[in-house]
Amino acid sequence: MSKLVQLPREGWGSPPAVLELPAGSMTEHSAISSGEPLIFEYWEVLRKRRGTVLVATAVLLALAIAVSLAMTPRYKTDARISVGKEGADAFGFKDEGAPAPVDEAEYNMQLDAQVKILNSDTVVLETLKQLRLIIPPSIGTSPEANHADGNRPEASESKAQPLSREQLTLLRDYQDRLEVSRIGHTPLIEIHFSGPNPRATADFLNRLLAVYVEQNFQTRYESTQHVSVWLSQQLGGLKAKVEESDQKLADFEKANGILGVDDKQNIITQKLDELNRELTTAQEDRVQKEALYRATEAGDPELIPGAGESQIIRQLKDQQASVANSYAQATAAMGPAHPQVIQLKHQLDQIDLGLRQEFQKSAERNRNGLLVAERREQMLRGAFEEQKKAANQLNAKATEYQILKHDADSNQQLYDGLSQKLKEAGLSAGLKSGNIRVLDYARTPFSPSSPNIPLNLALALVLGCVAGSTLAFLQERLDKTLRSPFDVRSVTPLPLVGVVPLVQGSMDGRALTLGTTERDKAGVISHTPAGMQLLESYRGLRTSILMSTEAPPQVIMITSPLPYEGKTTTSINCAMVLAQKGERVLLIDADLRAPRIHEVLGLSPTCGLSTLLEEKAGVRDRDAIVQYLGVPNLFVLPAGPLSKQPGRLLDSGIMKKKMAEWRKAFTHIVIDTPPVLSSSDGVILSAEADAVLLTILANRTPKAALLRAHEILAGVNAKVTGVVVNGVDVSSEFSPYGSYDYGVQPGHTTA
Repeated sequence: MSKLVQLPREGWGSPPAVLELPAGSMTEHSAISSGEPLIFEYWEVLRKRRGTVLVATAVLLALAIAVSLAMTPRYKTDARISVGKEGADAFGFKDEGAPAPVDEAEYNMQLDAQVKILNSDTVVLETLKQLRLIIPPSIGTSPEANHADGNRPEASESKAQPLSREQLTLLRDYQDRLEVSRIGHTPLIEIHFSGPNPRATADFLNRLLAVYVEQNFQTRYESTQHVSVWLSQQLGGLKAKVEESDQKLADFEKANGILGVDDKQNIITQKLDELNRELTTAQEDRVQKEALYRATEAGDPELIPGAGESQIIRQLKDQQASVANSYAQATAAMGPAHPQVIQLKHQLDQIDLGLRQEFQKSAERNRNGLLVAERREQMLRGAFEEQKKAANQLNAKATEYQILKHDADSNQQLYDGLSQKLKEAGLSAGLKSGNIRVLDYARTPFSPSSPNIPLNLALALVLGCVAGSTLAFLQERLDKTLRSPFDVRSVTPLPLVGVVPLVQGSMDGRALTLGTTERDKAGVISHTPAGMQLLESYRGLRTSILMSTEAPPQVIMITSPLPYEGKTTTSINCAMVLAQKGERVLLIDADLRAPRIHEVLGLSPTCGLSTLLEEKAGVRDRDAIVQYLGVPNLFVLPAGPLSKQPGRLLDSGIMKKKMAEWRKAFTHIVIDTPPVLSSSDGVILSAEADAVLLTILANRTPKAALLRAHEILAGVNAKVTGVVVNGVDVSSEFSPYGSYDYGVQPGHTTA
């Protein structure tokens, strides 16, 4: 559903514009829309509701003090232990095919288990028994004698003993006060314990550590004893197996005559390796000599490898080259038929024949070498095959021998290992060292850990401030009154034309409600000591009124939604600041139901507006309108005697006639009318006004009242200029309407 509100246009001659607003759109105030920083608005709320915040904080502080004093002091002490890694096998046996005995995950599980053990029923109960806080039935009435010789009940015996309800309650109480936790990423465990007695608290925690270490040792000791018994039983059978395997190995060596079957001492194997190397060398020699022989069969002596390395062949080749050179020169010089040339030719042929004979001898030697190499290869191959057969036979026996020897060695090693572990078990059974080490024992605390009064007071202070602030904002949320000028924007689109500061003794709601004459005079600028500050606010209001339209309004009606919202004081002050400009101003008290202007200004109520409207004989305007001597050019028309029908008088033709006459006689006419929501008098007179001002009182006028008054005036096309907010507290440092000191002495006014 939408509401219709009428807004004035720039000129009063044109009809008012109508603005359609959604329902509920003018019910909430936003700090963003107002332009004020949000933190400042919050601070203003807290400053305004500081009483609520202080009361809530004081209540919580008192409650914290009372609770802290009523609590029994608790003393807290702590201790730390270190837990080393422990494998599944206490004696270091290893499984060759399995991973490492203890990894990080398993070690963390061990630490978690130790945390549970420290707070277990067994450990705590044994501690309480040793401290004689719980006396088991088997001990009787003389626990001192039982503990004097160091005897303690066995764990199994403790488990079998029933506990009474009181003892079980005591056990659970100690467990609840015991806190055991791991220190992250370390092998350390931290134990905390609290109690009302500081000495008893430290004694209990230290005794708990002693019981825990003793039980851990006892568990390891019993495990060692069990292993020792088992090892003793196993050694008897293992010794017989060692003797049996040694006898089998000796019988096998004797029956087969095996000596030196080790690879480093085996003669057959060494000989086989030597024959293999010699056979390989013979094969390489045979291949080389076969290649020489094949080259000889080719018939080219020059291709025979090594043929040119003989000294004789080198000498023949040198002679062949020299004679061939001489033969060529002689042939060229003397011709082939010359005797010297023929002799050189014969000599050259003899040299060639000698070379061929030498090459034939070299080829024969190569063939003989090939035959020898082949024969040697055949002999070595036969010897290698014979040696390989002997090695195969030896390997067959050596395999069986190695099996027997490995079995004997394994049995012997196992026997030696178990024998060593048995000795270690006997030694470790008498030792009290384990994987648990106490790093820090508990110390007697000197000051209680709870109640922590400074911390409780600090928390109470914080909670009190939070709770008080919450209540303050809740109160502010539930407050439906207009608290500041910014709230006007959240209720109505009317402009804010004036802000009147709060003057001590005048603009507060209580003073206006009382309605005394002295209180009302305190808000008039000519009477108040703070006249300059109040005067400046009304001068600003005067400027806003005169400049709101193109032509300054002549008839200005001032009203309010509800009574006691400062409309009369605003009317008087507006008339005064208008008259201070040197223009004739008429102030009319049109509130014929509860007139007050004559009381504030000290005038006689015997003649006034009601007298003129009733047209009593002999009463004229000069008889009813009086000039106010305090301000030049200010004329006042009091309300006159109370009338039984004020609405009829204000809506009469006489009133319209009088208004027309007064418009000609005065520059401005200021009319003080009854509240809009109390009567219809102001609505009737709004038709005669050129500008209508709605006055409200900060922290008093409800939002709904302002909205309803605006709707009523808009319904009759009243020319509502804006809203004046009275009683604004400008003393706040965050207020955008701060006061200024102009250096004017109290009581001094300026035209």
